[in-house]
Amino acid sequence: MVIRTNSDTPTSDPIPPHIYSIHQSLIQQNIITHPEIITCSKQWINKLEKDIPNPLNSIRLRRCHYVNHCPICNHLRKQRVLSQMNPYRQFLLDNNGRNLLLTFTLRHHQSHSFEFLQKILIESIGLLRTSRTFSKKLFPSKHRLYVLTEYEISWSADNGYSPHCHLQIGTTNPMPLDEIQSSLAQDWRRIVAKVSPSKNVIPSYEKGVDVSENPSGEHSKDKDPFEMESLKKLQRKSKRMIKERFRKKNSYSLIQMQSMIAEDTSESSDFLPVLKTIYKKTLKRFRSFFLNLSRRHPLFSQVIQTQK
Repeated sequence: MVIRTNSDTPTSDPIPPHIYSIHQSLIQQNIITHPEIITCSKQWINKLEKDIPNPLNSIRLRRCHYVNHCPICNHLRKQRVLSQMNPYRQFLLDNNGRNLLLTFTLRHHQSHSFEFLQKILIESIGLLRTSRTFSKKLFPSKHRLYVLTEYEISWSADNGYSPHCHLQIGTTNPMPLDEIQSSLAQDWRRIVAKVSPSKNVIPSYEKGVDVSENPSGEHSKDKDPFEMESLKKLQRKSKRMIKERFRKKNSYSLIQMQSMIAEDTSESSDFLPVLKTIYKKTLKRFRSFFLNLSRRHPLFSQVIQTQK
């Protein structure tokens, strides 16, 4: 058994250093306590698929595969799903299609428990995706090549937890964005009102749904460059600079809170109870990151042909 002490070469280890730093800091703060997650990526084992991903290497790092609680495996999962989506996204863009980013939120404040908001959001998203407006009017299979689903969590001292959902949709539907957003906003309010026993989580027409073009397929990078790209350069930034950048927002994403813990900033103690709640009470389905392809779309078979 070989214990991993340093980062491997970029070609054989796809995990950036700041993700390992986050993983280690969560262990040190007793946020991660599961033994398999603690030892993730610290041992070398023989590869079962000797030609994947590096044919010349016969061993690989043992991953725990707890994608909902391990930042390392969560990162790997995202990269794997994005690499699966990207050929379809690019082919769609080359054929006058669009990659849309749909963001769905709930009205929330500190009195709403994290578990309550998760359940409302998950059930509401499920009903939305099977609704006539979504599946027949806006994104029928003849126009919908894929749907990428990601649930995320943010938190603010003023308003508490804010679970939300991103849907990236590859579509050839030429409908204007404002019409799509208007239709979704009405349906989203109706569905949340049906699901929730409390009316004070029903979002407004203006803030419940956001629809935008997202050609790169990396919504965090498009929406907030510091969220992803700058985090890769944490080692080269001073704690003061990071602290100033984060202070620009009242709401903090999960990756931001984790990174501030790893950097040991003065605000770290504020995030410890929040992160412990998130890691302890996140539902299994909530932090999912998965792709659904539509075989009925005319471009699907063409993409398959290009991959052979």
